[in-house]
Amino acid sequence: MFSYFGTAVLGVVVLWLSNKIRSIVRNVAIAKVAGIPYRISPISGIAGFFWTAIHDVILNTIKLIPGSEDWVWPMLLEPHRSWHHAEKLREKLGDTYMIVSPAQVHLISYNAEVIGQISARRNDFPKPVEIYEIVDMFGKSVMTTEEWEWRRHRKIVGSAFSEKSNALVWKESLKQGEGMLKFWSRLAGNKVGCIKVEDTIVETTLMALYVVSAAGFGIRQVWEGEGEEQLGSKIVPGFNTSKLFAHHTLPFKDAINHLVHSIIWFALMPVWLLRLSPLDVHKKLVICFDECSNYFKELAEYKTKQFENGDKVDDGTMDVMGPLVKASEVEPELSNGVYLTKQEVIANAWILLFAGHETSGSITHYSLLFLAIEQAVQAKVQTDIDSIVGSRLPETWTYDTDLGNLYQSMVGAVINETLRLLPPIIDIPKITREKSQTIKYNDRTITVPPNTMIQLSAVGVQRNSQYWPHTSSKISNKAHDLDDWVPQRWLNADPSEKKEVKDEWDEAPDVASFDQKTSKLFTPSKGSFIPFAEGGRSCPGKRFAQIEITAVLSVIFKTYSVELDVSRWASDEEVGRMNFSERIAIYQKAMVEARRMIFGSETIVFLQMQEKCPVRFVQRGAERFRDL
Repeated sequence: MFSYFGTAVLGVVVLWLSNKIRSIVRNVAIAKVAGIPYRISPISGIAGFFWTAIHDVILNTIKLIPGSEDWVWPMLLEPHRSWHHAEKLREKLGDTYMIVSPAQVHLISYNAEVIGQISARRNDFPKPVEIYEIVDMFGKSVMTTEEWEWRRHRKIVGSAFSEKSNALVWKESLKQGEGMLKFWSRLAGNKVGCIKVEDTIVETTLMALYVVSAAGFGIRQVWEGEGEEQLGSKIVPGFNTSKLFAHHTLPFKDAINHLVHSIIWFALMPVWLLRLSPLDVHKKLVICFDECSNYFKELAEYKTKQFENGDKVDDGTMDVMGPLVKASEVEPELSNGVYLTKQEVIANAWILLFAGHETSGSITHYSLLFLAIEQAVQAKVQTDIDSIVGSRLPETWTYDTDLGNLYQSMVGAVINETLRLLPPIIDIPKITREKSQTIKYNDRTITVPPNTMIQLSAVGVQRNSQYWPHTSSKISNKAHDLDDWVPQRWLNADPSEKKEVKDEWDEAPDVASFDQKTSKLFTPSKGSFIPFAEGGRSCPGKRFAQIEITAVLSVIFKTYSVELDVSRWASDEEVGRMNFSERIAIYQKAMVEARRMIFGSETIVFLQMQEKCPVRFVQRGAERFRDL
């Protein structure tokens, strides 16, 4: 009997292997049509969750083999290969290549020409919305739809992003930047002028949530320790107060924050299964999911009542919910295609809050750390801020003049360099559907086969020396410094080559740019700088994020300087007794450790650090390491 069972098992294995081999042979034949380098892999280019979960164990074991660091096939097995191995893969396979697996033909490109073409042809290379199910727990939205359905969502959502809304984002970001500094100063052991923060990402993401909540949804937030009475008539119980409605158990900001930072569970388990789980982590997640769902419904009802009562829209909000709710009140057959269901209102509200605050909070966090490392750059940032706003208080800074000048200074260079080096989304996915598509590549036409999954590598193209000003690295032994944080490269544009600034939006809403007519910053070639994607599917919140980060960094560095916290190696008293060379030595240790933690970031949905990097904010003039 055992022999029968063994024979049956062997037969299943043989059948499985033969099917995989036939699939590989078929997909290799398909890939050859493209005429670009390809490699065979047992794992698909976009790996499943099982391989993503176990790959570290297997790949770290392979790394123990001498010489394995130069093997191509383990690099291809890395789910986030563009983050870890972009340069080596570009050197070995070129800047556009294919991975062929039994299940998939996969194209990866670090080439700006290829990226520009694919991004511009939204209908030929649509977004593979099926891989965005992780953020679809509330239903389909502007992020997770395509074709006519996406047009319907985009037309409604995009109407909130305008010149007026940009000015409101600027004003609210200045307020919340100041509020964050005051909150940090109230933490135990801190005081105004000397602030230690263990992990700035906690508050920078909360700050970004407060900005989008106030500017986007009309619900102003206050920081812990601030009196809720300052909200005046803008109090909405539960949304911006500690007092809750009877049926709620969590404030809105706590529920949304927990949901955002636990989102990976929704990729692993459906909501109905999470509800059945006995684990406390899942119980808490389900509570937060239900809380957010109810809050979004209440926000829509609140907006509906405003319409019914004839209330005017608050001048302090860009009113994202207004267009969404109005679209849900129209019968689809009478809407001329401009409508949303009630659930789609909730889904879009969720996406705007989720994507809107995670990206801005993360880039602000990374920028602070890089500025703490590079004290000379920080000094230049402060000099530029002083030259633009002088001694004026932040509440007097203008959107029409000061914002553009600040963004065109070292402040904007810092933001862009951080986005270049650490794009929140490391790869932008596209796909070909039933038809093959042709594109130009290296002065020839290549064919991308049907059903090819595509990854446009933001990391790969944004560190490709073909497109970026660079010099030899001052940190490593590399011949280029494109793996280093060097904001100065954005200020070295040849005045004779300045370009007019234009939005790359295809059928996009009317979004005014705060960029000046002629940019003072380096203008990357089309397809080479894609932290917010490019073309018709570019991020509608791009300007929102740029304005917000510009405002917050300017507020902070107008009055404060930031340093890496060196208390791991020496106390404040010991630092005070150190001579120049000793201070150099200890700060270099902190710089090396900070860079290790930054570049040890990993991507789940967005790129994020895995460790805490403490910093100190001190009043300008009280720096301890500025002259090193």
